Amino acid sequence: MLKSQYLSPVSWCEAARPILRWCSIAIFGITALPLNAQIEEVIVTAQKREQSLRDVPININAMSGDKLAELNIQQFDELANFVPGLEVQEQSANNPAFVIRGITSDSGEANIEPRIAIFQDGVPASRSRGSFFELHDLERVEVVKGPQSTLFGRAALIGGINVIQRKADYETEGQLKLGYGESVRDTQYTEVGGHFGGAILDERLAGRIAFIDKKRDPYVENLLGGTGFNGADLRAYRVSLRLDLLESLRIDLIANHQNDTPPGTGFKNNRFAPPGGDTSPFTGAALRSFGGFRDNGDLGLERDLDTLTGIVSWDFSENWSFTSISGVREFESEEIFDGDGSHYDILVASEIADGEQFSQELRINFDAGGNLSAFFGANYLSEEGQQYVPLATDTGVGLPFFLEFLATGRGSEPSAPSSGILYEEEFANRSDTTSTDLFADATYHLNEKVELTAGIRWTRDDKKTSYFGRSKANTLLPGIPGVTVYDPGNTLFIAASEGGELQQASDTFSGLSWRMVASYHLSEDVNLWGSYARGRRPEVIAFNTPPEEDFVKAETLDAEIVDSYEIGGFASFWDDRINLSGSVFYYEYTNFQTTIFVPGEAAVEVLNAGSATSHGVELQLDSQPLDNLKVFMSYGYNYGRFASKDDSGQPQQFAGNRFRLSPDHSAAIGATYSYITDVGTFSITPSYSYKSKFFFDDDNDRPDLQETDDTQDEFQPSYGLLDLTLRYETVAGHFIVELYGKNLQDKDYLLDAGNTGDSFGLPTFIPGPDKLVGLTVTAKLF
Repeated sequence: MLKSQYLSPVSWCEAARPILRWCSIAIFGITALPLNAQIEEVIVTAQKREQSLRDVPININAMSGDKLAELNIQQFDELANFVPGLEVQEQSANNPAFVIRGITSDSGEANIEPRIAIFQDGVPASRSRGSFFELHDLERVEVVKGPQSTLFGRAALIGGINVIQRKADYETEGQLKLGYGESVRDTQYTEVGGHFGGAILDERLAGRIAFIDKKRDPYVENLLGGTGFNGADLRAYRVSLRLDLLESLRIDLIANHQNDTPPGTGFKNNRFAPPGGDTSPFTGAALRSFGGFRDNGDLGLERDLDTLTGIVSWDFSENWSFTSISGVREFESEEIFDGDGSHYDILVASEIADGEQFSQELRINFDAGGNLSAFFGANYLSEEGQQYVPLATDTGVGLPFFLEFLATGRGSEPSAPSSGILYEEEFANRSDTTSTDLFADATYHLNEKVELTAGIRWTRDDKKTSYFGRSKANTLLPGIPGVTVYDPGNTLFIAASEGGELQQASDTFSGLSWRMVASYHLSEDVNLWGSYARGRRPEVIAFNTPPEEDFVKAETLDAEIVDSYEIGGFASFWDDRINLSGSVFYYEYTNFQTTIFVPGEAAVEVLNAGSATSHGVELQLDSQPLDNLKVFMSYGYNYGRFASKDDSGQPQQFAGNRFRLSPDHSAAIGATYSYITDVGTFSITPSYSYKSKFFFDDDNDRPDLQETDDTQDEFQPSYGLLDLTLRYETVAGHFIVELYGKNLQDKDYLLDAGNTGDSFGLPTFIPGPDKLVGLTVTAKLF
């Protein structure tokens, strides 16, 4: 059973009451405060042109690089705590899940299409194994919600995240940051980062270098001794150049490299207690590889991510501009993990993934300052990706467990010693995709108050997909039932291809997505809008095993379609000291694609889950009632459920279930209070984030939907996290010292549950990080 130390909504309100009271006094007592404090205007480029956030007729949350630093945000999962409608789960840097308004994008299979567009300086980075990168030295992050295929392309079924890095500039700048922290479990955190840049040739060529190197010791103890689990170890570097050939022609080149080598993920099952431990997911685990698997490789991840981006911006006339964005992305990773989450040699696996991508966007913008502004262009994407997964079990421990499980539906706790001999299987998938998009978007101002926007995108995909699943040739095991004669198509725990041979399929698909928006400027400070948009996730060629058959066959899952209806607005009050934005939305999904762990197999199946609906509300409030006080609040309500019947009127398997990784309620609140003295500025930033109950799989761990699990325990009850930062900055701003705390109440919560082990009766659980207190020192060198 899970520990019950979670905040209910009532206790959350009690814990947040001091902050709420402080914020209420600050906001509603504003008439007695000075009138010169204003919120800094935020400029965004989500609509392919620079606009003030208040003028953009879509739901967008933008966070500047300074605000990210103020909240000590360096990763996507930390960002998600403060953006309504966004959830990010990080099992490891190789296995993240991005969730916008209840829709998850996390599949590592090469043939599965992403649902959420991740962009890095305009270059698509949506493939799961290459989508999680460090957020350092940034200009801003924009999170756009709702179907945005017209703006962000084929992956933006339900939204997009656009990361804009700081680029080279002619102003000389240099900064060095050092950090150290300790957790309640006496583990350490270290960080070294910085950036340097300036002019190389005056007003013609500039350069910038940024880097970060950080490590967090594992916060899950290894009860077998040695390295623990769930930590961080990464190095990220960036080099950028800016070339101004003409006053109207600018070229930016940005190269990024990131290397991740964290320890293993702390999967822990809730059936078999480790030696000297228990089955709680929040205590130590006893995990290991065995039998010389992968040349005696340790549990953990090795990943390299490299990107090269070229941006050409040319204002070739007073009213017309041309933009070219070229991008190359490559990633290679191998992650070894203990799939059964126990000290027994039942299942060890590895995922080896790599991908190569080239993308090109060509775009023309028109804006004469009159009634019409528009852009149109084309995208080209070529990507190759593959995922290879070898798995092994010990013949003396794991093989009897699996055979008993297949016969009875439940495997007993092993009692025999390990043999040291492996039974091995393997599967792989590969996909080669070439995609071409044509798009256009225009905004027409009917008058000073009313504007209409319409956009459309046509996409064509050429796909080649392949799969094999087989037992390995070294598994000749006389005397063991069912494995006496080698047959690569005879497998115990993966989906097999006939004869273990490579199966291939290819096809061409095309489709349209669009948006229509009407906005009404009630005044200079209030903008209201309504939109209808259609998002489209391209068709998927999947390899699944049909009922009553032994081998996989290729099948095409129809394109996933979402129709979105949304009304929202942006309002500024009290001389720009309070900004309030938000929207209400309703979605209808057709051909909702999901993945499930196949009972009795260490594999997933991609299926069409039918129809679903979602509706909700999102609100964001930012206030600066005083020059030295900033307050923010956010709230998201998302009610996402599978419909009782599909489009043809037939009952659905997941009828009434919640969308995975989707709390109905999420909220955040925080403030920064600064006090200026003769020796410098002192500030304090408390923040609190809250999430209501959510499930980790679309089946909601319902026993009636599973053959091997009779207990519904794979969910996260409601909980909240309290963070705090104390900051001192010298008068000249040359030095900054920060004392920070994350998860100060040391709350136990889960990152994930179920996983591979769930398919054979051993669901595994991954705990979130414990309390961390640290100190950073930043020196601005010039």
